[in-house]
Amino acid sequence: MFIIKANLILRLTAIFSIVGIGAVATAETITVPGDAPTIGDAIDQAQGDDIILVEPGRYNESINYNGKAITIKSTKGAAVTTIDGWRMNDSVVKCISGEGPSTVLDGFTITGGTGNEDLYSKKETIGGGLLCLHSSPTIMNCIFVSNASTYQGGAIFNGDRSNTVIANCKIRSNISERGGGLYNSRGMPEIRDSEISSNEAQYGGGGMYNFGSNVRVISCIFEDNRADYIGGGIYDYDSNGKLVATVFTNNVALFSGNAMYRGYRSATVLGDDCTLTMEHDTISGSGSYVVARGKKIGACCIGTGCLVVDERSCVKAGGSWLGLNTSCEDQLLACPEPNTGDINTDGVVDMMDLVLVMTSMDKKFKN
Repeated sequence: MFIIKANLILRLTAIFSIVGIGAVATAETITVPGDAPTIGDAIDQAQGDDIILVEPGRYNESINYNGKAITIKSTKGAAVTTIDGWRMNDSVVKCISGEGPSTVLDGFTITGGTGNEDLYSKKETIGGGLLCLHSSPTIMNCIFVSNASTYQGGAIFNGDRSNTVIANCKIRSNISERGGGLYNSRGMPEIRDSEISSNEAQYGGGGMYNFGSNVRVISCIFEDNRADYIGGGIYDYDSNGKLVATVFTNNVALFSGNAMYRGYRSATVLGDDCTLTMEHDTISGSGSYVVARGKKIGACCIGTGCLVVDERSCVKAGGSWLGLNTSCEDQLLACPEPNTGDINTDGVVDMMDLVLVMTSMDKKFKN
């Protein structure tokens, strides 16, 4: 009996060892261009938890993860490794098959994308650089620059139920009608340690447009973003996110809300560790506005705008606090009257307002 049991144990040990070796052996490393000439070819070869390592260079292609939980990583970083969507007529990177956090893009410059036309139409493209639909990949150490879409998300489009994590990225000089940098729809993405700068929206949300989303923004910078109508830095519509340790600098909207516009039923929490650097980095709109829940709050005049915040945050932003439990209805008497010539709502009519008017007129003539 002892011998039979011993043999059985040896056999089971051997079986588990073989299974274990097989499990370890499933994850492989594929190099580009060594093992595969293009990133797309490497994705076709990859399976399981494979890692695709990409050597420096410019790769003219549009890639699709095809639902695979794989990592695509550059060997030398975004400064020398580019995925260029020139003449691809599509998003540069697509996650549209339910990809999760184990699907990773790490260390690339993403440029030249013109957006995907399958969701809406050829005239309404979305996600110039990155398109996520029902997917939640992890995007790290990337630069999204000079991408465009005609409708939503010049650089990045996070569609319904896309809880994408974007970390340590630069999103700059991208353009779209809504969300020049990012467009988030009905999801809970997280953007942290990133720079969103010099993006443009032809309607709203120069840096970021949130539609029915709970976006978490941590330690980010919104700088020099522009909207031709509302929300130079951020435009919120029916959204309830949170901003932590985030800085707004010199964002511009030609109508209202240079830093942020509070749209319909929006109540994003802006932590008191956030900073509105310049006087014209204003927050406006009809949506409710909360800096931090549980604090004693009141109306705050900033430029010709009004928001409801605690006294410390109001003073920190360069505003004038009207007192505890005051509302923005009270600002009709206490705040400066809006000046029709004050285009950037910084409280004065100066050369900056003239430049914005001339830029707007020049753009209309060109169109």
